[in-house]
Amino acid sequence: QFGAPALQRRSCRLNLRPRRAGPLARRPRELVLVRLGAQVASERSQWGGGRPRLEGRELTVIPIMGGAMIFAADLIRELPPGLILDFLRIQTYGDATSPQTEPEVEWRPDRSNVEGRTILLLDDILDTGRTMQEARRYLLEDCGAAEVLCVVLVDKPARRAVEIQADDCVLHLEEDLFLVGCGLDWAGKYRNLPELCAVEMAEKA
Repeated sequence: QFGAPALQRRSCRLNLRPRRAGPLARRPRELVLVRLGAQVASERSQWGGGRPRLEGRELTVIPIMGGAMIFAADLIRELPPGLILDFLRIQTYGDATSPQTEPEVEWRPDRSNVEGRTILLLDDILDTGRTMQEARRYLLEDCGAAEVLCVVLVDKPARRAVEIQADDCVLHLEEDLFLVGCGLDWAGKYRNLPELCAVEMAEKA
């Protein structure tokens, strides 16, 4: 397993009740943010610390923009010095809560930062798996990476649509919840929340 000994993987099964009180519940399709009972923010800083599979490797860290940026900022400061940081952007969600298009690479890393190197591919969430699968394929087949290790903040296998698994994750979420915070967004908003929250839509009055 890829994870550092200090990292304790969380498996979360949640029973959340819709919020009906207050003005939010009286407005149709108003977002309600429900705090998850997991201290993910504090766990993110426990990555790194003498990771044996990374020692002696020519390492490039590639976060998938923009969701993985906050996770990546926490992680790379715990990794051995000398790594290269580059970026990849793949669009699938738009303003929806489920993927609306086939994954398409929009921002590409410099090939010289990928070819022949070990790639630590980071994302905020592994959901259907299509984004990570396309990113991994692109780095291996089109850019010539020696290997690609996939690491995510949240692994949510309930909606997996393709055969792909994360090499490691911080939080393993069993339920099919749409999450925001810690880099995850809804229609481009809420990425900067310091905690993971589940999004629910308030019912019409």
